[in-house]
Amino acid sequence: MGSRSLSFAGRTQLISSIIYGTVNFRMSTFMLPKGCVKKIESLCSRFLWSGGIDTHSKAKVSWATVCLPKNEGGLGPRSFSLWNTTLCLRLIWLLFSSCGSLWVAWQRHLHKLDMGSFWTAQPKSNDSWFWKSILKLRGLATKFISCHVGNGSKAWFWHDNWSPFGPLLSYLGEDGPRSTRIPLNARVSAACNRQGWTLASPRSDQAVALQVYLSSIDLPSLASEEDSFEWVIDGKVMGNFSSNKTWEALRPRDSEKDWAKLVWFKGSIPRHSFNMWITNLNRLPTLDRLVSWGFQVTTTCSLCSAAFETREHLFLHCAFTKIIWGLISNRLNMLLPYFSNWSALLNWAKVSLPSSPSTLRLLLSHALVYGVWRQRNNIIHNHVVVLPLTIFKDIDRQIINTITARRKMKKFRNLMQLWLH
Repeated sequence: MGSRSLSFAGRTQLISSIIYGTVNFRMSTFMLPKGCVKKIESLCSRFLWSGGIDTHSKAKVSWATVCLPKNEGGLGPRSFSLWNTTLCLRLIWLLFSSCGSLWVAWQRHLHKLDMGSFWTAQPKSNDSWFWKSILKLRGLATKFISCHVGNGSKAWFWHDNWSPFGPLLSYLGEDGPRSTRIPLNARVSAACNRQGWTLASPRSDQAVALQVYLSSIDLPSLASEEDSFEWVIDGKVMGNFSSNKTWEALRPRDSEKDWAKLVWFKGSIPRHSFNMWITNLNRLPTLDRLVSWGFQVTTTCSLCSAAFETREHLFLHCAFTKIIWGLISNRLNMLLPYFSNWSALLNWAKVSLPSSPSTLRLLLSHALVYGVWRQRNNIIHNHVVVLPLTIFKDIDRQIINTITARRKMKKFRNLMQLWLH
């Protein structure tokens, strides 16, 4: 089956499973060049909206919005660029986690990380591109890697995050080593002896706060256990690196959308939900939007030929659509609903009554929007006229098939008798 035969929902699933699965290994091994990541995202966007990678079809929704979670208005796939960064943070974590990896041993030997802190390692001209890209992630990684001091033999006094103040060089400033008389390349163990800490008398409020903290912890010189490093997210110790939780901490966020649960509800028809998502965002190429883009087209609704075509008119006020709403209302034994705007439709869909539960209303509103939009395109592109009753019969068939397929789900058990009574 060609990709063009797939629905938008099918293409979304293909991108999330096959394409992400294909590139995941490479993204977890090294940082992909920005141009490469941009090209991959461009191809995915092109495939989603046009069904192929050779056709340039204008995206209805930006890729940044598509990559938001569903409850924040997107489709859920992860941004390749940020996901690549998230996975490569694991490589930095391996350098600190004492995992026994041969790769870690080689990198520590090659870059002399036992003689100097990873956080201050300077890229050299003969370093690999891979190592240079890892070093560029240090500013991000330092937010997650924390050191639990044991005997102080591994932790760098100025550079590791082993105190509540973060890296002490950032806390006390470049003048810190001189004012405390602790060398810049000192380990924590070098800043104390069996009698106590060997820092010079504090000369600033920050130095006083540091001295107070040091006096409250056990002396590393008296400890036997080694230092250990922890992956910390939002103050919570993970114990080990978690790509999913790190992604959640890094990903861009938007406000949660109240309408998301009305679009992506359990048991919905995927292609209907996708179409409803685009419709709710008002990204369908209705005639009013085409005119706003500069297209020289008629603005008269192709279904009723009586009004300006907008989203609200097409699905709520059009005489053609009202006939279908009337048939649905008769089936549900209710009055014909009046929708003043799109929000009114969403409010109607989420109301749950014994004779018309919210699940049934959502199925019907999704099916109607999908059916009306398909018929609108059928008239414009194929010049094929179909009566509203035929659209309703198609909706009826889809509702029956959907309820039958999901009859074992709790919310679908009684829907058939409510729809067919």
